[in-house]
Amino acid sequence: MIEKALIYATNSRGILVFDAARREFGEETGLVDRTGFRLLGDSHRTFERDGKLHNLHRTYFHLSLEDGLPHTWDHFETTPSGGGAPILFRFFWIDIASARARLDLGSGEMLDRLPPIWN
Repeated sequence: MIEKALIYATNSRGILVFDAARREFGEETGLVDRTGFRLLGDSHRTFERDGKLHNLHRTYFHLSLEDGLPHTWDHFETTPSGGGAPILFRFFWIDIASARARLDLGSGEMLDRLPPIWN
């Protein structure tokens, strides 16, 4: 089974969708020591890839972030789990309509569970 956790982080600028666990969210975004993760739900789906059947379990969280964060930013994860050189991540906010249009493979299936301000 493939296990994934998605975080929908929101503020007045829009939504940041992040496919990782809470610890990785802080390491890779630079937005550390965040609390207030709220469980939105779980999904299970089966798909075929390369002739093999895969089971995918996703857990979705919402994190409300403060206003005043930059429109875009770069952050280096300095201790990648696989070792090696630091990894550069580039982040930007998108509005909810764009998130609905751009997220694929079921990544947007819990967007309707965000607080009413986002729907």
